[in-house]
Amino acid sequence: MNSSLYQKLLKLPKVELHNHLEGGSMYPDLALKFAKRNGITLPFRDETSAKDFYSFTSLDQFIDILRTTVSTLNTAEDYADAAERQGVEAAKQNILYHELFVTYGLVSRRGVAWEAIVEGLEEGIKRNREKHGVHTAFICDLDRTLPEPTALEHVKLAERDREKAGIIGIGLDCQERGYPAIRLKSSFDYAKSTGFRLTAHAGEDGGPASVWDALRCGVERIEHGVQSYEDPTLMKHLAEHQILLTVCPISNIQLKVFPNMQNHSIPKLVEAGIPICVNSDDPPMFDCQLMDEIIAIEETFGFGEDKLVDMLRNAIKFSFMDTQLKETFLQNFEATLSEN
Repeated sequence: MNSSLYQKLLKLPKVELHNHLEGGSMYPDLALKFAKRNGITLPFRDETSAKDFYSFTSLDQFIDILRTTVSTLNTAEDYADAAERQGVEAAKQNILYHELFVTYGLVSRRGVAWEAIVEGLEEGIKRNREKHGVHTAFICDLDRTLPEPTALEHVKLAERDREKAGIIGIGLDCQERGYPAIRLKSSFDYAKSTGFRLTAHAGEDGGPASVWDALRCGVERIEHGVQSYEDPTLMKHLAEHQILLTVCPISNIQLKVFPNMQNHSIPKLVEAGIPICVNSDDPPMFDCQLMDEIIAIEETFGFGEDKLVDMLRNAIKFSFMDTQLKETFLQNFEATLSEN
């Protein structure tokens, strides 16, 4: 990428919408710190051996690896440190607002108390705002494999502590195949009735059918959605209804959704008029950051400044932040853009 363009995009006040608290904070040093703190032995001992461990060829295998590292997250202190690490990394890229997924289903089975998570999220929000100038909000993702009553219980916990823990939405993640979103539709219906914003991981491993399934649950945006290009009717629907896809290109390549970046569906999605934004998914596990994603797609497809800026602007426009904050972010974004 042209150096001047890179610097211009780096200076813009950015928003990231698709980043997971758990996997996104599992930098080897932090994971090992948590493991030592909690008396857990991980299958790696340093950054080099962690890189070997963080090798996967499918979404399901990736999730198995993720569950191993996330076993180190157990206390309020762990969650506060994890959230702050996300704030530190965001500030380096001038990401001033991010929505982080937190998936209670990843840790609830082993007895981690929801109250500890809430305490940690609250502290993480405070540290990021006061120390790093980053506004952090959380989306509680439902583990697709959960029984419906358990998923509903998790929504109700999020509802109870939404203000304290900065929870603004309900999402859906983990294994797509075999676990359609519609299984948990009643949980989404309840979440919507309480005013939560709705989203879901779909179309990463389950094809266009997975995206349609998520849309039937009333979600407002789709996390990934990159397999939508296989269904022209779906593409038209996403464009007409301006449903955002939060695309994570490097993640998609490493998880073998596409064989290489040249075969990625981003150009087809953009050409169809579907709004997209670019995100890092789980930075330490994919060895990338948001700016790395931007470099990768620009060097591959040559979108140019206007389209890249539009993708960054989309992250603000389609975020779940409140109207007043969104207007402020958009004004600052446009002002910074005009100055450069």
